[in-house]
Amino acid sequence: MNVDYPAWEHVLGALSALSSAFMWAIAAILFAQLGQQLNARALNLGKGIVAAVCLFVLLIAAGFNLSYEANTFWYLALSGLLGIAIGDTLYFLTLQRLGAKLTLLVGTLIPVVTAISAVIFFHEHIKLLSAIGLSMTVLGVTYVLWFKVEKDGVNRAWIGGLVIALFYIMTESGGILLTKLGLDYYGSLEATFIRQIFGVAGLVFWGLSARSLLTDFKPVTNDKRLLLALIVTSFIGAFLGTWLSIVALELTYTAVAVSLNSTSPLFVLPIAYWLLGEKLTRNSVYGAIIAVLGVVIYFISLG
Repeated sequence: MNVDYPAWEHVLGALSALSSAFMWAIAAILFAQLGQQLNARALNLGKGIVAAVCLFVLLIAAGFNLSYEANTFWYLALSGLLGIAIGDTLYFLTLQRLGAKLTLLVGTLIPVVTAISAVIFFHEHIKLLSAIGLSMTVLGVTYVLWFKVEKDGVNRAWIGGLVIALFYIMTESGGILLTKLGLDYYGSLEATFIRQIFGVAGLVFWGLSARSLLTDFKPVTNDKRLLLALIVTSFIGAFLGTWLSIVALELTYTAVAVSLNSTSPLFVLPIAYWLLGEKLTRNSVYGAIIAVLGVVIYFISLG
């Protein structure tokens, strides 16, 4: 822990984590709107290219050292393929079907699946307080989904979105576990860049294999405003959101940084209300608070 750092650095780290959550909340809403004109793979590849370019510029400015270390390098490469190429594509598919609010809320289950997977594969132990926090997150998400079913009923598209969301959670969790193995040698910024490069490479290979790489981006080539919107949205989320989360990790406790970075579901509620005019229900607010509070308790218990 950064106990020897000045207090103002911890405050700046906390603000960076909250800013990252805010950026991702805005990006989720904008990506959901872009998903009406672009498919999930095109959104992911466009996001990945913008993020990779921005991260490369940031790495040059920071004076990076990308020396090769076989084991950790390939863990990060696999993490990029699983968590970014596949996981983020599933994230965009979930956005298109469930919307920004539900997608970000369901995303709070990623730490739950990651923690359980760490127990299975790394033989880690879960403290009682950690278990309480994880249970609260599951309860909060279930609470919102339950009342949504009661209110709107169930249809095939919605069920399909939840199934895709399940795979999204699993692949993102797998990517996190692989990244953890890769951080034994590389710093967080270098690791993020390596993951992003392999994520982009995987998406390009996927598009070429499906013979649809150019077709995916046809709407962008025909509409420059759509291209600009994709670049701006990717810059807000994939670069600013990611960069601010890295800054937070470097300036304050990991538990604090990750916990505050998980508050996107709380930010997305008022943003969706102000930007899209969506109604806020008490059940959605209560459920989001319970789920996010559970994540916060879990990560604080790790400290």
